[in-house]
Amino acid sequence: MISGRFGEIGELIFEIELIATDGGKFSLDVLLDTGFTTGLLVLDTQDAESLRWALIERNRTVQMARGEELFDIYQGILVLDQQEYIIPVVASLEIREPLLGLQWLKMLPLAVNFAAGVLTLG
Repeated sequence: MISGRFGEIGELIFEIELIATDGGKFSLDVLLDTGFTTGLLVLDTQDAESLRWALIERNRTVQMARGEELFDIYQGILVLDQQEYIIPVVASLEIREPLLGLQWLKMLPLAVNFAAGVLTLG
């Protein structure tokens, strides 16, 4: 189980670890976005490329809150709740902040209690 924190307006923020192709590990704060229903992780393309992740597909149409957009798909590696996952990562040059998608909630339980200040995933 990983503990998260609440953002200024109640956003659900978690720290995850990304693993580069060379084995380097990098921590990153991500926003859990329950509106992002079509994937597991969204990153800026520069982040995916700096990790030297393999490009799987170019210009896939993905449904986002703003409508359908074109993204590249990378094979990424991340650690969440002490478990390593190899996942498809949606990437674009226009990503302002990294997002975890709703699909994680099909695999890991989420506990949110604003009053008690409790936020956990896993």
